[in-house]
Amino acid sequence: MKFKNYTRFAVIVVIGALIFAGCKQRPGAKTDSDTPKSDNSQAATKGREYTDTSSSSVRVFDQNGRVCVQQSNTFYELVDLYKGATKIPMMLKINRTDLCFADSVNKDRVYQITAKSLLDNEDIHWETKFVATDMQVKDNTLYVTHEGGDNEEDYITRYSLTDGKEVFACSYGDLKVSIPNVRDKRFIGYTSQAAVGTPVQEQHIENLFGVIKYSSTNQLISTVNIKLKRSKAALKMPLYTPEIVLVSDNTNTSTIEDGKSLILMKADENYKPEDVIDFSVQLTFYFGDDNESTKVVIPVVNDKLDVAKAQFDKGLFAVEK
Repeated sequence: MKFKNYTRFAVIVVIGALIFAGCKQRPGAKTDSDTPKSDNSQAATKGREYTDTSSSSVRVFDQNGRVCVQQSNTFYELVDLYKGATKIPMMLKINRTDLCFADSVNKDRVYQITAKSLLDNEDIHWETKFVATDMQVKDNTLYVTHEGGDNEEDYITRYSLTDGKEVFACSYGDLKVSIPNVRDKRFIGYTSQAAVGTPVQEQHIENLFGVIKYSSTNQLISTVNIKLKRSKAALKMPLYTPEIVLVSDNTNTSTIEDGKSLILMKADENYKPEDVIDFSVQLTFYFGDDNESTKVVIPVVNDKLDVAKAQFDKGLFAVEK
């Protein structure tokens, strides 16, 4: 009788231990391992599992005697969006579709991206779609590259991680302006007529030769149009991106990477638009058989491209907002 009671007691203890362990591991339980946290310990989302019915596929078919391959891949990436000093973990659902001939390389991939915050107290949810060759998360943005073919320049686009909207675009490569202890940057670039996809020509603006864009991580700030006037030199102008650099106007700013980046030495995390000054964007156009050159210099004043103070050959160019 004592043996039976002892056995019953032991069984109860074992069952109780299993129930306790099961409660600790039950789906949806809030634990340190499955609760994302921000840098300032904001309230994070409760533990949950994300599932999706999307699948990857490959389709092979004949098109006019050539083998055509269509690949569709769906995958996920966890990235961090920064708002000031606050880190917000986000999930990106990425669907990428490639359609090309088996004997060629496809540079025109279709990306469909859905993003959402993993924090309950951050209502971030957006979708975007674009054609590109490659995409990565860089400088608090989606950095998208569409590679050009023969006689074409790459086209670079940035999309904000906050709302998925396009905030910047240029051909070849962009310039960066940094503020100490601040993740938000300024991007400056020129879009040429040689850019893949012909973005300049599609604006249908008379005599438009190129476009300069100046933006932050979250928004487009300034757009300047470069137009060519009728002259003999204009006929010799190349269609590709000119040499473009940042020029420091005084000791308040410091250029690095051969003028491709600049640091605002006197600004800090409490900066205002009037603190983003003391530097210029310089474009050098080379043309003609003798490799002649001409420059367009546009200063940045109060965090904007100041066209009124721009310096350029007025017989060759028109520089307009």
